[in-house]
Amino acid sequence: MNSIREKISLAVAATAVAMMALTGCGSGTASTGGGAMLPDEQQNLTFVPAFAVPGLDPTKAPLEMGSNQVLSNVLQALVKLDENSQPQPQLAESWEWTTPTTLTLKLREGVTFSDGQALSSADVKATLERYISQKQTLAAVLAVIESVSADDPTTVTITTTQPTGTLLGVLSMLFIGQAAHAQDDAWWAKPTGTGPFVINDFIANDKVSLTRNEGYWGEKAKLRSLTFKLITDVNAKVTALSNGQAQVLNDVPFDQVATVEAMSNVAFTQTEGLTYNFLWFNNAREPFTDVRVRTAMWEAVDLPTIVESLYGDTASVMDSFCPTSAFGCVAATDMPSYDPEHAKKLLAEAGYAEGFTADVIFSTANAGYDSLISALVSAWNEIGVTITPRALDGATWLSEFSALNWDMDVQPNQTATGDADYTLNRLYKCEAKRMGYCNPELDQLMAQAQESNDAQARLKLYQQVVDTMVKDAPAIPLFQTKPNVAASNTVQGLTIPPTEFIDWSTVYLTE
Repeated sequence: MNSIREKISLAVAATAVAMMALTGCGSGTASTGGGAMLPDEQQNLTFVPAFAVPGLDPTKAPLEMGSNQVLSNVLQALVKLDENSQPQPQLAESWEWTTPTTLTLKLREGVTFSDGQALSSADVKATLERYISQKQTLAAVLAVIESVSADDPTTVTITTTQPTGTLLGVLSMLFIGQAAHAQDDAWWAKPTGTGPFVINDFIANDKVSLTRNEGYWGEKAKLRSLTFKLITDVNAKVTALSNGQAQVLNDVPFDQVATVEAMSNVAFTQTEGLTYNFLWFNNAREPFTDVRVRTAMWEAVDLPTIVESLYGDTASVMDSFCPTSAFGCVAATDMPSYDPEHAKKLLAEAGYAEGFTADVIFSTANAGYDSLISALVSAWNEIGVTITPRALDGATWLSEFSALNWDMDVQPNQTATGDADYTLNRLYKCEAKRMGYCNPELDQLMAQAQESNDAQARLKLYQQVVDTMVKDAPAIPLFQTKPNVAASNTVQGLTIPPTEFIDWSTVYLTE
């Protein structure tokens, strides 16, 4: 255990020393700025996100966090979630469950797309039907929708096959487009929305440039332009902030926090969030078809030491399969703990006393994963298992991941609706077909939790769900993170929601 900690700590220390050389000493406290607002022609901000943006079609890859950070400022949903994950009006001004399986929504009047077209119920109906027909990552949670009807220009009715208390949360993740382009993939690759910004330019996994929607139906954005620029090199990210090439960094790694806090002209803010990191086994591929092998791989990893050494107080080891900040993400009764000797026994029982070889894929767009993967590979090597890391660029990773061309996969994710249903039902249901895992008894428990409106009953069901998943070990929940941003003191009006989908319309630059 000490050898693992020492190896990781040495790597972190070396990085920290290199980072400190970039800046001088500073106050280390967040500043609120307070200078005069810059002229409109100078309201141009560059943001360095933590996640890549592989594409801008939300119906094909609706769970890409980087894409959602962009799209939530261009497109809008029927409802939005507040900081307590409660639905609030957005494109829909009101809604009512007229029967246990019938949800009627009244659209806000006067809403237009950035091309001037008025929003109508036909746009909502066509968009929801596109999401459903794509059969992508939201398929499991959209399966309850039986039909969508446009009753009149401002009224939409959604009929479900069963009572579904989590539907409004799911609707908060469905960005509405135009009915005329519902089947046009090229349009959705660079969509026109009702939000405060419009897409100007996009280079996959590199940058997205937005400009203010001058015809926005609500209060116009203060920023004239907003650029999302991906920088994966840790030194380059901090340099960009220190020299003014970027005004805001998202998710500053633990080994850079002290450096950023030392900058006199930078404010660092950290909060609770809904983002977490996990490892998936391809449960349909040998040797991971055997639960003993999957459990052995879990018990071989000293997660508390790895997470503390690599992430400090910016992350914490998970005790469930989704972040505890989300409703229903209850702690497992008995999670596997670090026990390499027992792991070896399990491998021997499964017929792998001499170990085996496999691979693990991850995206290079996720900064800092090299150290994490190295620590995991080292741990598995200690029980005789040889794992080959496959570091892939964002586009290649997405292609390999979607094709299930991997033995193990490590990636970040998010319980974006603040409800366990969004993660557990969506990812681990048999119908999801995400990584070869299927347990009909688990499906039944999750369906009951989805239907119920009784909070205490749902929590009891999710306890059974999580404990069942621990026994099956289809994945290893690694750690949940605390979202943070480092921003120049010239940046005002910036807040970090639990989803990390920042509303940039309230942000502006000062002198």
